[in-house]
Amino acid sequence: MENKLLRITKREKDIMQVLWYSNESLTASSIAEKGNGLSINTVQAALRSLIKKKYIEIDNIVYSGTVLTRNYKPIISAERYAANQLQEIRANTLNFSTLNFINHLLKKDNLNILDELEDIIKSKKKKEDD
Repeated sequence: MENKLLRITKREKDIMQVLWYSNESLTASSIAEKGNGLSINTVQAALRSLIKKKYIEIDNIVYSGTVLTRNYKPIISAERYAANQLQEIRANTLNFSTLNFINHLLKKDNLNILDELEDIIKSKKKKEDD
């Protein structure tokens, strides 16, 4: 079973969203530029914290002009983070219904989710039968 994720602050979540949205690893200054209202000092402090919490890692070291700088990439996917948040809500909310939650998602999102859910269910059942 996967370990429970450590809580992150709103700013750390903002930085994670920038990293999740990017197709490549980013420097702190790139994150600050792409983030909405993120200062470089805030980004650098949050990156240190996210490394300690094992949400991100240093991907490589590159030149930014004439200075060497670190590129960061997420270790935790957006989906895993969202699943962890849902588990936390389920544990802390009286009478939370996962089925009602899924039904609510289906009202708001594309109904292709039904096909994806069906594939997941079939795959899980097949693994149990093996």
